[in-house]
Amino acid sequence: MNISGKVLCVGDIILDSYSEGEVDRISPEAPIPVLKINKEENHFLGGCGNVARNICAAGGTCHLISIVGNDKESKILKNLSKNLKNLSFNFIVDNTRCTTKKKRFVSDNQQILRVDSETTEPINFEIESKILKIFEKMVNSFDVVVISDYNKGFITPNLAKNIINTSKKKKKKIIVDPKRNNFSLYKNATIITPNFKELLLATNSVFDGNNKNGLVKRLSKKIIKDFEFDSVITTMSSDGMIVVQNSNKAFEFPSKAKEVFDVSGAGDTVVAYVAVEISRGEKLLKATELANEAAGIVVGKFGTATVSREEMKIKTETNNKLCSLKEVFDEINHNQKGKKIGFTNGCFDLIHQGHIDYLKKARSHCDFLILAINSDFSVSKIKGKERPIINQAERSIILANFNFIDRIIIFNDETPIKIIKKLKPNLIFKGDDYKKNEVVGNKEISKWGGDVILIKCLKGKSTSNIIKRIKYGS
Repeated sequence: MNISGKVLCVGDIILDSYSEGEVDRISPEAPIPVLKINKEENHFLGGCGNVARNICAAGGTCHLISIVGNDKESKILKNLSKNLKNLSFNFIVDNTRCTTKKKRFVSDNQQILRVDSETTEPINFEIESKILKIFEKMVNSFDVVVISDYNKGFITPNLAKNIINTSKKKKKKIIVDPKRNNFSLYKNATIITPNFKELLLATNSVFDGNNKNGLVKRLSKKIIKDFEFDSVITTMSSDGMIVVQNSNKAFEFPSKAKEVFDVSGAGDTVVAYVAVEISRGEKLLKATELANEAAGIVVGKFGTATVSREEMKIKTETNNKLCSLKEVFDEINHNQKGKKIGFTNGCFDLIHQGHIDYLKKARSHCDFLILAINSDFSVSKIKGKERPIINQAERSIILANFNFIDRIIIFNDETPIKIIKKLKPNLIFKGDDYKKNEVVGNKEISKWGGDVILIKCLKGKSTSNIIKRIKYGS
């Protein structure tokens, strides 16, 4: 098998921006929330840039070709791209355009507002010619070509046609991620990856609520026939993915998501993993299976995110214990009836003796211990931007190896109250540095006859103390 994983990505690059704050009142000027910004703006590569990020995270090498304006946003994108390992790029400057930017305002993990700055007019012939010259010069060095079309004017009919024809002549696989209703633009591409809504719009179809999978298969066969695609991979959010090939064979891949927190960018992750695996010589179905696993991880993250190979490995190794809230709910209501269900939560960053002692003591009081750990996003929100030290994937795999922990849930909120209300455990455990009335869920658990147990903590054992010792050597 070829292990190069070299992918040439062409498309609309976007600067994804997030500003976080708090909402505690409604404006007296209009019925709108007042957002008090408390975190400086964070920038990420978005659009085809997010595909490129995921290609690199998946272990591939990517060259990115896109267009930017002559503005400060383009400089930010260039700096972000320079800092990403295994990514090279050509950003053509068009003085008549602005760099596409999506600025999101966020409070309590929820988007309050998104402000877009963009030019969606098709690029002119001169710019198009520059792009084609660069593409034709680069394509021989890559195994797979990705067209990431966010419908911002970059992928013109002529550009798409030339990229696809050139790629086919050179026997390169072409994967298209579409964001427009007319798929004729992508005729003769190898693989196209619409989501369910895009598939409906492209075929002028309506979903009546019955046999969704059957409809996807039927519409996929239609566009394969109409536009001579080899395969169609349709992503369906929490319903997973369906692959239909030009041989009329169809394959269903149920969703692997443990929790769906944010579906934005999940399609980028799917395209990236399919591209990397195919560039390495992997078969389509195996590549799609891996992409489905990656999508199941990325929807559990906030905002524009990537999934690394290490996370994929960890997910496999923790698969039996790392569960979604629904999976745990179903299990304790069907397989654990009559057992004493215990619950505890925390960041568990830099896992130490105090953590292990605490969890062992908690498990001794119950038959089935559920541990909810704060996601990286949640830890950062509580502890500050320098935390966590150990990411959520690594924390999960470490904790999954202890036999006194039965199930693990990763959650994004600051407190686990939603989990507690859903699971209704018999016991909630917390360290004895708390008082019972300070423990999240103490009022709720009394409603179903449960109790809060305070576990005696080992003195001087904490993540904060370890960090101080590392920093100051004492």
